[in-house]
Amino acid sequence: MLFLLLAVMLPSAAQTAVLKGIVVNSTSGAPVSGATVSLRDNSLKATTGFNGDFTISSIRPSTDYLVITADGYVSSGIEVRMAAGTNDIGTIKLTPDNYAGDFYGDADNLVFDEALLEDEEGNTQGVAALTGASDDVYYNTASYNFGPMYFRYRGYNSAYQSVYMNGINLNDPIRGQFNFSSLLGMTSRAFRNKTNALGITAANYGFGDIGGSVNYNTISENYAPGFNGAVSFTNANYFWRGMATYSTGLNSKGWAFTVSGIGRYAKEGVVKGTFYNSGGLFLSLEKKLDNNNSLTLTAFGGPTQRASNSATYQEVYDLVGSNLYNPDWGWYQGKKRASKITETFDPTVMLNWLYSKGSTTINTALAFRSVYYSRSALQYYKANDPNPTYYRYLPSYYKDNEEEYQLYTDLWKHDESFRQINWDHLYEVNQLNNVYNEGKPEKDHKGSSYIMENRVNHQLNGMFNTYLNTRINSVMSFQGGLSANITKASNYKTIRDLMGGEFWLDIDPFSDREITIAPDNLQNDLDHPNRRVYKGDKFGYNYDFRYLNVAAWLQNTIALPQWDINYGMNISYTQFQRDGKMRNGRAPQNSLGRGDMLRFDNAQVKAGATYKINGRNYLSAHAEYGTRAPLADNVFIAPRVKNTTIKDIKSERVLTADASYQWIYRRFRGSITAFITETNNGIERTGFFDENYNTYTNYVLQGVKKVYKGIELGMAYKITPSITATFAGTVARYQYKNNPKGTRTFENGLYPDTTQTVYLRNYYLGCTPNLQGNIGIDYAAPKNWFFNINGTFQGDSYVTLSPAYHEALPELWTQFDTEQELQAKIDELSHQQKLKNAFTLNASIGKLLYVNRKVSLNFNLSVSNILNNKNIVTWAYQQGRLDTKNYNRDAYPNKFSYAQGIKVFFNCGVRF
Repeated sequence: MLFLLLAVMLPSAAQTAVLKGIVVNSTSGAPVSGATVSLRDNSLKATTGFNGDFTISSIRPSTDYLVITADGYVSSGIEVRMAAGTNDIGTIKLTPDNYAGDFYGDADNLVFDEALLEDEEGNTQGVAALTGASDDVYYNTASYNFGPMYFRYRGYNSAYQSVYMNGINLNDPIRGQFNFSSLLGMTSRAFRNKTNALGITAANYGFGDIGGSVNYNTISENYAPGFNGAVSFTNANYFWRGMATYSTGLNSKGWAFTVSGIGRYAKEGVVKGTFYNSGGLFLSLEKKLDNNNSLTLTAFGGPTQRASNSATYQEVYDLVGSNLYNPDWGWYQGKKRASKITETFDPTVMLNWLYSKGSTTINTALAFRSVYYSRSALQYYKANDPNPTYYRYLPSYYKDNEEEYQLYTDLWKHDESFRQINWDHLYEVNQLNNVYNEGKPEKDHKGSSYIMENRVNHQLNGMFNTYLNTRINSVMSFQGGLSANITKASNYKTIRDLMGGEFWLDIDPFSDREITIAPDNLQNDLDHPNRRVYKGDKFGYNYDFRYLNVAAWLQNTIALPQWDINYGMNISYTQFQRDGKMRNGRAPQNSLGRGDMLRFDNAQVKAGATYKINGRNYLSAHAEYGTRAPLADNVFIAPRVKNTTIKDIKSERVLTADASYQWIYRRFRGSITAFITETNNGIERTGFFDENYNTYTNYVLQGVKKVYKGIELGMAYKITPSITATFAGTVARYQYKNNPKGTRTFENGLYPDTTQTVYLRNYYLGCTPNLQGNIGIDYAAPKNWFFNINGTFQGDSYVTLSPAYHEALPELWTQFDTEQELQAKIDELSHQQKLKNAFTLNASIGKLLYVNRKVSLNFNLSVSNILNNKNIVTWAYQQGRLDTKNYNRDAYPNKFSYAQGIKVFFNCGVRF
């Protein structure tokens, strides 16, 4: 069949000219993939493939000027003469950017890319992997302008995007996603060199995922030699940033070295009570052993400590008069003190052996990561909730008592101390406990009533990867690889601060309410009952996930004059288990030691084809089907307590396809894409404190089916050679498509697990817009000035659902006399709130100034949300608990987080 296809297609090329060639790095000879190769007069272009190869077909036989551009390289141009038939111009060498390139080579310095990476997990990570896809209007716009409402590419969770570094997949094996904050804000320097695969298109470094993939390349010789420094100011999570990078390039002895450092700081961020303190270092060291072999050592990491805020009720925002209200701080000893402090440190070391000979490249890597994540929280025992937004402290709780309602309303509106954490009171309670302890027998001592605890996740990852990329002949290339990941993920709590108390009892505060029924349920560690814990001690829960994944993938790509074809497959084996370090009193027989080993075999296949109609118009189609192992973080019903998993665990099934039309003319280019994805056997786990049962509750959805479908449009029109208008937009539907089973488990151990149907069919996936559009104007002005203005509309976004509001509720009918009243209540409880639409106006101005041939300065000012829209909801969710006494929907209202208003970023950089 393949030979028949070739026989039909190849003769068509003889009627016109075909231009072929290979683009390589002039220093190392390595192929340059993703470079744009354009014929100026014919208005035709192509993008280099995995081996730096390109083919431009349907050319009018003529003499033309060929322009080659690539990120990180100086643009190049040559005159070419093309006769009818195939014209092979051989190898074109691009010189790494030595900071004396033209304006467009420095454009990345004039864009505020820090807006993509706010360091909050799940913020804009749905599009962060797309950054750098500068040749596609839609994806480029999505990367930079669809952030306000936390747009997720095609509605996918970020676990469906793969992030690689030098071929090694760095996604968290337990939770699935990659935390971009571990790159420390150095995406424009240390991690500048990258290759993207959009959607399910083919990549030469790995099989990728349905949400696309990116591979960061830190091979030392690929960094342009010289110094780059920048100082920035912004009014976001941090206020100041300093960054510096120095690269030697590859010297005559075969050594190359790059080092980069960054610091970010805010005594207080744009949200009251927050702060930010982060530093990071990056090192890349390469030794070229001979013409074919080189070794590169990459190391990076840095500690970050920041305070953040929590989502809360709209009632609270209205009382305070600000959508940026933060309940997680208060005054202590004359200073603002935060309760929600996140600390991260992810040191990573990677060694790559790169073999390259002719058209064959083999990249083999070993990596080790220590990924530490800790978030502090206030904990209390036999005391009042310290959270100022606890529902019993709100006026709405007293709506039936006018006097109390007015009292609490006045306190919220006029007394700042009432609406913040009262640290002095918490310390006072603990000190009174110390007084009580004096003269009492030790068994009667009271410990702290309030403490600060650290909730820690610490992973140790060992990874291996090797992949091959080779050209078989003039039209066919082959890629394939093997990988392995061994991970130990430890989860536990430690005492951060006893807050003036003497100790903390390691018991479950919520089980204490039913102590006479099951006294052992109190104990978090039944082998050490009533254990006293002190600062730094582990307590509460302590368990590991032990994880292993081995995978192999193969891919074939075919580049013909009028067709590009790719197909491939991936197979994997995954196993994991829970290893408990405490014998919990709520599950004494099923908490300590290793549980059952869960094993999964999975495979995916994908294929794609592009038909080049005439060199200016292209039709493409891609499809993928496969299974993927469930995440360890989801299958355990209550991992803090026991080894129990949901029953009948299955791998998730994913089917996806897209089709697109792309046009490329001298002044007008763009693409329109239709896509559909169906996922089956999904698993989702959430947790919340349930007032109805006085315990923390875990809720696991099993067998979830979702459908993601929509149309993407992106286009750019050159009004003049220096002014370009762009439009990008999406119309989509991201919905549940079945009624899965939901299992509820109660951590106090007093009630059996329950499983019931959850009616979610046709409800929307929460907190990502289904409708959005952006219009922009870019002006590349004379004398290296750059201007941009764009407006973004986002809407049709919904609150994230809670399963409790979508169960059958068999007792509900007893509350109503008529079927109409019952149905009205069902509609009220199951209603999914639609979020407000949002519009933002953004602008930027930049200037590139050359001091001489070796020194350049760049200045950039970006202003986002110029209209100061403070009503943009970034995250919203239904609470897990439901009022089952009166079925009052307002008893536990939805919670919201809002984006800040106007945001400014100013950058000043120097390169030499």
